[in-house]
Formats: sequence, C-alpha cells, structure tokens
Amino acid sequence: MRRAPGQWVRRQLNCRFSSAAGMRDWSYWLDTFNIAYGPVNADGFLSAPTVFVDGHGPLR
Repeated sequence: MRRAPGQWVRRQLNCRFSSAAGMRDWSYWLDTFNIAYGPVNADGFLSAPTVFVDGHGPLR
C-alpha cells in the first residue's frame, strides 16, 4: 500500500494468551502500530489516520 509523504497508517491487532500449563488467567492486549511515510511533526499521530487497518480478531 503506497502512501504520499505526510500520510500515515494505523494498524491494530488484538491477542489473547494463557500460560503454557493453563494455570493462570488469560492475558489480553491490543497492539497499535502507527507508520508514517516521510517527515512527520511531533503531533502528527494525534489526528485521524489516512488509513486504518483493523486486525481485530475474535477473543473467544
């Protein structure tokens, strides 16, 4: 996916894990990656992204 200078993409993925032995509760987290092309101001990621990629999966 090509972006013009100054544009940026936000990609989010969620995960669910348990301990290897299944002795502890589940752990959940959300990873967010903000990726820009070219120079970006310090507040560049505070606005809405040019493209949002939703990688959320079911957490059953």
